Amino acid sequence: MKISKSMFIENYKKKVSDSSKIGNMDEAIHYAFKLTDTYGIMRINKAILEASIEYQVDETELREQINNASFMLNERKTNE
Repeated sequence: MKISKSMFIENYKKKVSDSSKIGNMDEAIHYAFKLTDTYGIMRINKAILEASIEYQVDETELREQINNASFMLNERKTNE
C-alpha cells in the first residue's frame, strides 16, 4: 500500500494535535488574542498562525476553538 503525501501530512497533524495539551491550546488562544490586539483585527489570521507555531498546536484546531461558541461563553464567564 502506497501512502500519499497528503496522508503523511494528515497523520503528522493528528500526531501533533494529539500530543498537544489542553493548557497549550488555552495559552495559544490567549496569545492569539494578544497578537490581535497588537496587530489589529485585520491581521487576525497572522496572529492565529503565529500562536499555533509558538505553542505547537494545529492551526485548524486553534481556529475551531476560537470560533467555538462555548469557548466564548466560558471566557466571558471567567473574565467577568
